[in-house]
Amino acid sequence: MRASSTGTLPTAPDRGPARNPVQRPAAPALAVGYARAAWLSPEGEIERLDPVEAARRARRTPPVLCHGRAVARRLGIDAFAALDLLELYAFVRPARSLVPTARGLASALSLPAPRSLDDDALTLVRATEALLAELAAIGDSEAKVVAQQMAAAGWLWGAATLAALAPVQIEEPAGLAAWRRLGEWSEYAAEPPPGHEPVEETETRRRLAELLGADSEPRPQQADYAAAASAAFRPRERQDEPMAVLAEAGTGVGKTLGYIAPASLWAEKNEGAVWISTFTRNLQHQIDTELDRLYPEPTEKARRVVLRKGRENYLCLLNYEEAVGALPARPATAVGVGLMARWIQATRDGSLVGGDFPGWLPDLMGRGRTLGLADRRGECIHSACPHFRKCFIEKNVRAARQARLVVAN
Repeated sequence: MRASSTGTLPTAPDRGPARNPVQRPAAPALAVGYARAAWLSPEGEIERLDPVEAARRARRTPPVLCHGRAVARRLGIDAFAALDLLELYAFVRPARSLVPTARGLASALSLPAPRSLDDDALTLVRATEALLAELAAIGDSEAKVVAQQMAAAGWLWGAATLAALAPVQIEEPAGLAAWRRLGEWSEYAAEPPPGHEPVEETETRRRLAELLGADSEPRPQQADYAAAASAAFRPRERQDEPMAVLAEAGTGVGKTLGYIAPASLWAEKNEGAVWISTFTRNLQHQIDTELDRLYPEPTEKARRVVLRKGRENYLCLLNYEEAVGALPARPATAVGVGLMARWIQATRDGSLVGGDFPGWLPDLMGRGRTLGLADRRGECIHSACPHFRKCFIEKNVRAARQARLVVAN
């Protein structure tokens, strides 16, 4: 049954005529809380509904929402057809994640933060307009071909994305055959042995201060920790006996930057690589995030920092090609394959676990169409694979040989 109150929400503020005006789908927006739901009609009328009425309407008219499976679980029903903004976000901004909520969308798209369930519904409308406008501004022919194939499979965002991309001219796109646009790895001459310059405590403290920035709070314990770690980078006193430091510090001291400071200095001074081994993937990606301080420019960071993981963490291009080849028999999978094609074109290193792969995508598209495309232990055919010279794993191995900091798990 319908809730007692209705009203009209304001539209997005007028910012003048758009350079590339786009039309959003004439569909309602649905935001669901724990006991109530907000239903925003295309005309701007907001209604507060109970879960039963919200579920009835959603199954009858596909709404715009955020994270359809989570919304269905909250309504206590099976998944239903909807215009899921996470799908549109993954298409427009591949290899870029966000918190999968209306507030997360607002933060990622620089929209006003919602403060109520009604605001959530309005945010969904604003996010739709922002993403379609961004897609029109990109003018990507690859995106247009992928959108055509996804639309043919029944993707509910298909018509809107194709309308946004209408002026784009198509010139020999790869489409779902995303491997065609990937570059090949190259072999390099062996690196000369690294130098033996020591890392002094004073320069370690200075590097740590640079990483922290002038506005950081003083942490004497962190500086002492970093200075102590410098001893591990002194030249060996006896053959086959590397210097070693066993150090510990309490939670919150800042151990990560504490050992990054001397490690990065040694790598720079001696033109060699320092491998940082982690016990968990979470710590691996925490270190990677902290290294943005050292290498703020993404291109330089991609050359200097490499994450190494087991083979089963990376997309296998041969598995992906087989998924594309199976589309005539399973056309409904084209939506998931299309989103993977967009990600393949944009990913930093092809890692499906952590990194730039959205963690919520398997929940939307299914594990078999996402994580199930990873390399499977013992099945790789290596140089016999037609994608060997474009393989993400092989690229990762070779990139680590040229890097300065390798974070391994």
